Amino acid sequence: MHNTTTESVIVMPVERKDDTYALRLCLNQGLMTPGMLRRVLEVIEKYNLPSLRATTGQRMNLEGIPTDKLDEICDALGTRVEKCAPGATVCPGKGICKYGIQETADLGNAIVALVKKNGPYPFKIKSGVSGCKMSCGLSYVRDIGLVATAKGWDVLFGGCATRNAAPGVLIGESVSADEALKLLEKALIFYRENGKKRERTAATVARLGKEALLAAVKA
Repeated sequence: MHNTTTESVIVMPVERKDDTYALRLCLNQGLMTPGMLRRVLEVIEKYNLPSLRATTGQRMNLEGIPTDKLDEICDALGTRVEKCAPGATVCPGKGICKYGIQETADLGNAIVALVKKNGPYPFKIKSGVSGCKMSCGLSYVRDIGLVATAKGWDVLFGGCATRNAAPGVLIGESVSADEALKLLEKALIFYRENGKKRERTAATVARLGKEALLAAVKA
């Protein structure tokens, strides 16, 4: 570790109530290289920062950034952005987890690319990919959710984990990865064209009815 070359990190400032900031590390599927870890550790030690906290979106928040040091610490870490690029919560999948029945990483990346391709949207999109029905990718309550089956993927759209929590609408059952992506592209277009500003997918589906969504993805 001590011989590791440091690598820059993409960070997004998040304002806190106590007049400090957190810096969100914009990670892909929660993965950090040794070089990224070295860079973060050096910054924590140099500025005596209190904590590094995992988020439900498989990213990390470096907490306790003083306002007057924000720009300096952003530069020390790497690249500052106003908003992290879309990501996906992805479980380890078949290749790593003993419960996994399908591989997840490549499909997670494909979903992120699909979301980027078809935007912008009325509001943010959260995605989850789970290699089994234990749903460690939180797939049932994400805007986009994929859950592995023995024959392929169950595809859900419009899940919600907030006050009116509910699973997404099942728009595909035991389909291939390619079929799943085609269904999701139609669902994203449906949301892009029918959602109101700052309305999440779950609210759009609730307002228009799941029958309208199912009709759109089957067209």
